[in-house]
Amino acid sequence: MLELCFDQSTQGALRQAQHCGGGGRKVFGVIVGHDDGSPATEEEIQRVFRQAQQKQEALDREAIPLGGNAGDVLGLSLGLDMGDIREPLGESRRALLRRWYPSDGETADLYWQENLESADRLRAIGPGDTVRIWVDRTPASACGLLHAASLLKDTKAAVHVVALPPWRERPDGVVETYLGWGEMEPERFGHFLSREEPVPPLALGAMAHRWEVLQKENAPLRAVVNGQVRSVGEDFYDGLIRKHIPAGQTKIALIIGNVLGQERPGISDVWLAERIRWMLSTGELRMVREDREMFYSSVVEKT
Repeated sequence: MLELCFDQSTQGALRQAQHCGGGGRKVFGVIVGHDDGSPATEEEIQRVFRQAQQKQEALDREAIPLGGNAGDVLGLSLGLDMGDIREPLGESRRALLRRWYPSDGETADLYWQENLESADRLRAIGPGDTVRIWVDRTPASACGLLHAASLLKDTKAAVHVVALPPWRERPDGVVETYLGWGEMEPERFGHFLSREEPVPPLALGAMAHRWEVLQKENAPLRAVVNGQVRSVGEDFYDGLIRKHIPAGQTKIALIIGNVLGQERPGISDVWLAERIRWMLSTGELRMVREDREMFYSSVVEKT
């Protein structure tokens, strides 16, 4: 069975979920500090470390491994909710990803090649093969599912979907909410296999057709509106940005962080940064102190 997802965090978590649990030696780190910048004491560090260790031990006890091989976990990490989608696997998309997610050239090329190989494997499967798709409520995942349907509709393979629920109640009564699979601990993926559902061929075809419509519209942005992926204007999230621009001077990173953390739109920070650049270009915002190497560290204010 192939496992398919639409972001690198989920892809990594799925590979861990295949053989999670069972105890054994774990290597992990903790970051401890104070709001005023003062260093943590050794006692504080040890306390936080013990808490992290206890949490990991609890996760190991409840883990349900997915099984399978890491090579069968495929990712189409294309950010298809943003930008030109006429060629989702073409050079224009590659150029956008390199601009939006800058890294060293070798790493960027490696990620892109993995996307191409994932798409090739999906096209090559046929009757008797099964692909399980992990989808969540983020626009990138919703678009990814429609794109995947366009790749799979003629393969006659069995296609299943596991949808992330909006919440999960822990044994201690605490309710945890998740927006994307990338927020889920690997040990818990197996608990959601009961939600796995087959996708009928007609439904797969309908999703592929919806993707063709979106490609023809080719809007600058796509969002999930009333449960359906729709083409929207590039200013769709501008109201959320304005809501978190305070009076006085502030760092761009704080604006973006507050939008993502408090509004939870499920989109990438790069789109919010693009829109803040647009607001600067129109004069709605004024650059107070620019950091040319780290745009997010720049300080802005309302005009």
